[in-house]
This record gives sequence, C-alpha cells and structure tokens, in this order.
Amino acid sequence: MIDWGLVAKVAGGGFGVTILVLTVLSIIVWLVGLVTREPESRTEEKE
Repeated sequence: MIDWGLVAKVAGGGFGVTILVLTVLSIIVWLVGLVTREPESRTEEKE
C-alpha cells in the first residue's frame, strides 16, 4: 500500500526546498545587481 501521508511530506518538502532555493538565488542576484550598478552611477555623476 502507498502511504499517502509520506508521499505528501516528501512532495511538499521538495517543493518547499525548491521555492526556498529560488528565493535565495533571486535575492543574491538582486544584491549583485545593486552592487555592480553603484560604481556606474557614481562615474556618470562625476562627468
């Protein structure tokens, strides 16, 4: 027999971890974008 409770835990856990990893990656990419954009805006202001 299939233990549907265990199936739900495994599937839900996998989905949750996937969403968590994608959220962390998106925040990292956003922060890197902010850091790399800062020097460009400063050089434009000086000119």
